[in-house]
Amino acid sequence: MTALSALLGSLALQGVAQARSAPEPAAPAGTSWSVDLAAPAADSANTVLSDGRLTVRDTRSHPAAMPADRSYAEYTAPSSDLGRDVSALAVDTTATHPAGSTVETDVRGLDASGRWSQWTTARAGSPVAFPAPVATVQVRVVLGGPAGSAAPEVSAVRLSPAATPLTAQPQTAPLTSVTYRVYATREGLVGGTTANGHVIASRDHFVALPSRALLDSLGSTTYQVRVCHGSACETAPIWDVGPWNTTDDYWNPAGVRESWGDLAQGTPEAQAAYQTGYNGGHDQFGRAVSNPAGIDLADGTFWDGLGMTDNDWVDVTFGVSSAPAGKYWADTFASASVYASPTSTAQTGTLYAGTNYVYCKAWGRMVGTSTSYNHWWLRTDPDVGPAGQYVSAYYLSKWGNDEAKDNNGTVIPDC
Repeated sequence: MTALSALLGSLALQGVAQARSAPEPAAPAGTSWSVDLAAPAADSANTVLSDGRLTVRDTRSHPAAMPADRSYAEYTAPSSDLGRDVSALAVDTTATHPAGSTVETDVRGLDASGRWSQWTTARAGSPVAFPAPVATVQVRVVLGGPAGSAAPEVSAVRLSPAATPLTAQPQTAPLTSVTYRVYATREGLVGGTTANGHVIASRDHFVALPSRALLDSLGSTTYQVRVCHGSACETAPIWDVGPWNTTDDYWNPAGVRESWGDLAQGTPEAQAAYQTGYNGGHDQFGRAVSNPAGIDLADGTFWDGLGMTDNDWVDVTFGVSSAPAGKYWADTFASASVYASPTSTAQTGTLYAGTNYVYCKAWGRMVGTSTSYNHWWLRTDPDVGPAGQYVSAYYLSKWGNDEAKDNNGTVIPDC
């Protein structure tokens, strides 16, 4: 994942800045941070600022995969360096709640190793405890309500360092690699919008999981899963919430799992409802569960990446955000053409978005224009995509002309 060296500030520091040190048991009186609800760099979907209050832009709008009878909107403030390490945060959200509406505040933290925790939804009166001290945090506000009804409004979100009593919420740590076999369905819904605001394209490449704990920001690949069907595999970003549920982080253990902690880790609630009648055979919205799906696959992932023709069981590996030893994690390619060598002009395949391990670079023909170009070619990893073939580093051109760096800013070595 990308190392954050110059973080955009979304939180205005209140009080005296603290030098980074070991986590303190209590914060100095008056120390708190206020979330900027109007940050120009914020990532938002269906929100609007009205008279200084964050609210739902269209109360009849909802992500394509979610129930049509409820509106949905989310605002993700840019990440911010707090200037000190904290081990837990108290979250105070000031909002109005018309009948049936909801306001939820999600928090995540970046640890010293450069890895983000999963998102945790704050609960009133219970600090969010981080799995390791963090000095960088990010906040996401999610609003919802009955379709067409009065929307909730958020006027302020404040964070303050907190001690970590036994009643604190355990925040989910970055995932280590773990694989579960779950039932996959094709999402489809081309032209619709995902929970993070992505407009679903034909033969798109992403997945949906039934929890916001791993929902990534629009266009980001911080959270990904590797999905395998038989011998075909694809690594894809998590850009939507579903199927069936929205609070079922089934990959987390009991005590951390947001809902249905009595189920075995790795068992989606929909699977238990379908197979054994768990929860009366219903999902969290009271709908009768008609298949055991624990993951939705966008059409391109379903058809092109995995070669699937019908819904089926797949192996899903969580915790693939970092490249394995000897490999380099490069930003997502958008259907980049693959060639047999850095000088070849005969396309031999396609590297789909999310399939982005590479392990070395070689100088070759220029791709791009006179002002935006790259001569470096990246050799694809042997077990991902066409073995021993190359894609142009032009698709990593945000790093500059004739540069080839991974997501941590490390120069990819020569082949």
